[in-house]
Amino acid sequence: MTNTPETLPDIEVQALHAIRSARAFANNWRKVAPTVAGLTHAKTGEMLQRLDEGEIFMQHDESLWPKLEQTLVDALNAHREGYGTYALANDTSFDDLFDQELDEKRWLMECWKTFKSSRQALIDRRRATRLAAFFSQ
Repeated sequence: MTNTPETLPDIEVQALHAIRSARAFANNWRKVAPTVAGLTHAKTGEMLQRLDEGEIFMQHDESLWPKLEQTLVDALNAHREGYGTYALANDTSFDDLFDQELDEKRWLMECWKTFKSSRQALIDRRRATRLAAFFSQ
């Protein structure tokens, strides 16, 4: 979809979407509870709490995002060979897996991708606003 200035959602709407997707991701992470290599459960819990509170741009969390993503890929790949790599790159919302544990991990991956995408869209929108302001001076 191509957006024009008239069809862009308000930045507040995008921020709300990012916050809500962060909260959904945090809630689903707690249900599946994968262990992140090199992170204590306490540190993971603190990060999830920040997501619950809408703190999606904490500097000290930036280094955690790639670790969380790799943990998800590894967990899915361990359950079904190659599925984590596939799930990261593709929409798996309609996959019939016939395995509840795998389906929960798949859904967590979908929540992760939604959060990651909505967070990036908010970053991009803010940068676009700054750039547009620069050129309109």
